[in-house]
Amino acid sequence: MFTEDWAQHIKIDRGQILDQLNQHFFSISDKLALRFYTLKPSGTRLMVNGICEVLHDALAYYVYGEAEIAKKGEMWAGLNAKSFFGQKQPQTDGKYGELLLFVLVESILACKMIAHKIRSLSNYSDQVKGGDGIFIGNYEVGGTPHPAYLIGESKVTSTFSDALSEALISINRFHDLRSKADFLDNELIVAKEFIKVTIDNIDELYDRLTPTSDAFKRQVLVHPILLMYTTTSFGKLERESHTYEELEKAIADKVIGKDKVLVRKITEKLKEYPEVEKVFLDFFILPCNSVDDFRNSMYQKIHGVPYSNPQKNG
Repeated sequence: MFTEDWAQHIKIDRGQILDQLNQHFFSISDKLALRFYTLKPSGTRLMVNGICEVLHDALAYYVYGEAEIAKKGEMWAGLNAKSFFGQKQPQTDGKYGELLLFVLVESILACKMIAHKIRSLSNYSDQVKGGDGIFIGNYEVGGTPHPAYLIGESKVTSTFSDALSEALISINRFHDLRSKADFLDNELIVAKEFIKVTIDNIDELYDRLTPTSDAFKRQVLVHPILLMYTTTSFGKLERESHTYEELEKAIADKVIGKDKVLVRKITEKLKEYPEVEKVFLDFFILPCNSVDDFRNSMYQKIHGVPYSNPQKNG
C-alpha cells in the first residue's frame, strides 16, 4: 500500500540547516515531541546571517516543484520565487517562518512537502487561514516509522507564550468539532490541486490525501510546529563571552532544565484543546535575540535591499 520513499524527493541540502543550529534537547512525552535549538554562535555573537543564507538557498524548492525546476532551471526558479515574498512589511509577513518550517521538516523529519498555501492564494482565498505546508512521509511512532501526513504551523513572534497560544489556536481549527470537517477537507482539496512533487505512483499520493481511502485512514496526523520568538536571555552571555566555545557553553548551561519547563507549559496549554491532544505534535523551538532582525534580514537577503516602507516614502 505504501511504497513511495518520500525522503528521496527532498532536493534541499538537508545538512545545511543543522550546520546553523545547536540542538540542546529532544524530549518526547506521549504524542508530544519537543526539539529545542539555538543558533550556533558567530564568534561571540548570535547572528541570523547563516540561517538566512540557508533559507535563501532553499527558496526555489519551497516555491516550485522538482519537475518545474528541472524544466526551467534553478536560476529561473530562484529569481521567480522572490516574487512570493515581500508583499507585506517583514514584521507582519509570516512567510519567512513558513520557509524555515519547510526546511526543518524536510531536513529533520525527512518528510516531503507536497503542497503549500502560497501558490494557491489566488484560487482559494480562505487557504491563507490554512496550514503552513502539507507534508507526506514516515513519522517515528514508538521507535518505528509509520505512514503520516503532516500539516505544519509556524509562529514567529515576540514571546514563547504568544507563539504557543497562536499556534494552538490555528491548529485547533482542524480539530474543533464545529469546523474540523470543512477545514481539513478544504486543506486536502487544495493540496491535491497544487501538488508540487513528481512521482510515478501518483495514485498512492492521492489516496493519502483522500479521507475515504484505506491508505488515508492508516496514516497518523502530525502537526510540526515552529515556535520562534525573541528572548533577552542571550545578550548578557554574548557580552561576557570571549570565544565561540565560551559562548556555546554558556548557552548550553543556560538552557539546562528548560525541556521540563517547556513540556509543562505546552501540556498545560493543551488542556484547553482536548481534540488536539489526540494527534501528534512535533515542536521546533528556536529562541533568538530578535525575530524582527530575522525577518528584516530575510527580506534583505531575498531582495538585495533593506525593506523600505512605501507609505513612509510617499
